[in-house]
Amino acid sequence: MSKTVKGLGILVMVGCLLAPVGLFASEITPLVNQAETQFTRGNVLEAASALRQALVAVYNHSTLKVDKAVLVKSKPAGFGMIQPKGNDTFRSNETIIIYVEPVGYHFAKNGNSYNFGVTADFSVTDSKGNILGGKKGFGSWEITTRSRPLFDFYMTLTYNFTGIKPGRYFVLTTLNDKHGGGSATIKTPITVVK
Repeated sequence: MSKTVKGLGILVMVGCLLAPVGLFASEITPLVNQAETQFTRGNVLEAASALRQALVAVYNHSTLKVDKAVLVKSKPAGFGMIQPKGNDTFRSNETIIIYVEPVGYHFAKNGNSYNFGVTADFSVTDSKGNILGGKKGFGSWEITTRSRPLFDFYMTLTYNFTGIKPGRYFVLTTLNDKHGGGSATIKTPITVVK
């Protein structure tokens, strides 16, 4: 009897752990199947729409992550249109620009509109991890689109640390999902020279 109760307990526990995955799969599988059906019928727009809805479900069951964070020479002209800086060395009054592609942000749907938003906090540490300064809520991005959700989203983080002494530092930027999808921190090393 003890083995049966123990085995049943393990089965219930495994079932509880897998339930969210099963619920999630049951949410996206019909959308992927719908996309395949529409595609085989030659309905490319309908197939793409179903795939976008599946991706919204993926994002809304995820937590905020950073797909790409790159030091760049200048502000980009658009998504992915960057010129990497190639090093992490800056003069003491030089502007620091970080190109960031967050993913997994949550969407709020209102009728035919999709909204998502991200806020940012930052701190600067020395090479030993001592916090030298920073600011909460230094940046905020809010996007609302009609008809289609936006997945190719990028951010430009611009820092000007005037009067900073030469040395090795880290810029810690924490992105926060406005609709409850958690946070992600980017740790960017910089070397300041005269």
